[in-house]
Amino acid sequence: MKVVHGWRVGGLVTYLMGPGRAQEHVRPRVIASWDGRDAAWQPAQTGVGEFDLELGPMIRALRAPAIAAGLGESDDQGRRGYVWHCSARVAGGDRVLSDAEWAQVARELLDGSGVAPRGDAGGPRWLAIRHADDHVHIAVVLVRQDTCRRFWPSHDYPRLRTTAQQIERRLGLVVTATADGTAARAPGRGEIEKARRQGREPARVELAWAVRAASVTAAGLPGFIAALDAAGYRVEVRRAPSGDPLGYKVARPGDLTVAGEPVFYSGSKLAPDLSLPRLTQAWESAARGSGASVSPSGARRRVQAARAAVGSSRRGEAGEDADGIVQATGAVVTALREWSGELGSAADVFDRAARIPRGVRVQEGNLAAGLRRTARHLLRQRRGLGAVDEPGAASLALALAVSSLVREIAAWHQDRGRAHQAAAARASATLIAGWVGERTVDGLRPPAALDRPVTTRGPRPDHAAPGRRAGANANRPASGL
Repeated sequence: MKVVHGWRVGGLVTYLMGPGRAQEHVRPRVIASWDGRDAAWQPAQTGVGEFDLELGPMIRALRAPAIAAGLGESDDQGRRGYVWHCSARVAGGDRVLSDAEWAQVARELLDGSGVAPRGDAGGPRWLAIRHADDHVHIAVVLVRQDTCRRFWPSHDYPRLRTTAQQIERRLGLVVTATADGTAARAPGRGEIEKARRQGREPARVELAWAVRAASVTAAGLPGFIAALDAAGYRVEVRRAPSGDPLGYKVARPGDLTVAGEPVFYSGSKLAPDLSLPRLTQAWESAARGSGASVSPSGARRRVQAARAAVGSSRRGEAGEDADGIVQATGAVVTALREWSGELGSAADVFDRAARIPRGVRVQEGNLAAGLRRTARHLLRQRRGLGAVDEPGAASLALALAVSSLVREIAAWHQDRGRAHQAAAARASATLIAGWVGERTVDGLRPPAALDRPVTTRGPRPDHAAPGRRAGANANRPASGL
């Protein structure tokens, strides 16, 4: 589900009732409206084509309260527009809803979010438009009909999410997880289209991983800037009058505005955990302990100890904060990303699992600090080797241990109802184990006891056997209403 604001209701309706950007819209139709006329608002045909529609009467009716309020269709002061546009989608495996069901869904979403409560005859004007099997669009003009005054719904998106979950349960659809503030900002349509024209991945995606890798290999801000600069990225640091760093922004080479200026992204806009304060905390954590290099076998022992600690936390035993270990594991999986493309996919998937929901206090202890130092050494060693042959048994053993740790993390998230993170961790663990499995079939096998955690007390949680491959989309959380 997505909500955006704009100024031009006519432009939005024209797009929704038109063919789409890639001729993807099929039989666009009005299925619900503010006045209960619903399908009666369907525009009349003006020609033989599917999209030859007389949209004027519908657009004028929607805009009438805004015109009465003296509101235009543009703004040069950066203010939020009064056109509220919500798109709601079911998960891939869900059944196809009928127009009547989607109309009911639209009304429930508007009522639950407080945008257009049931029975409020003087509320805003709105339409629900459908042009695909799996989703619906709701366009609302946020101006009351009775007073012609513009209004803003309070906490509309969190209320939308709660209402959507209720609808999903009632209709037997996939119930999506509650928004927890851990999702990275996805590339916008303009970014995606620009990247497609250039034959590259979106700048936001590339920069997020470049920043993450630089943060793992660096011990502080100077090394972080140097690593990004060496990789060809442009970095600027924002400082207070005292000279203390407050934040940073980064740009991809060749990514320019129309005016020829670099397109910068701040760390916090790339991902919640890439802001400068969060990176500084990670560097301070990694600074605890010895800076000596670590061998693959030593790294494996650290990973196994971390897995045992997460398992102990699941059983309610006192010990190091498991969420701190989860965060630090993200650095280790980032380091493995340099080993192969398949492990890169595992790191992409685990990215969400490494983030802790907002409001949860996290304390990184000694095990987490050790994982961060391990990640730094692994990344530096791998880059120092350059192009190398397939990893040996010690490296495969380390990767298998990381897979087991990530699977334990999936169980930790699942126990706490963190569906997004649990699904991401399970998929990542499967990808890592599959990568190891491919390399052990030819006789290069890690020791048999590698997957066994170090000292634990009480019953050991069950774990799925590694080795089966999964695609990069396996077990990803489904998108829903």
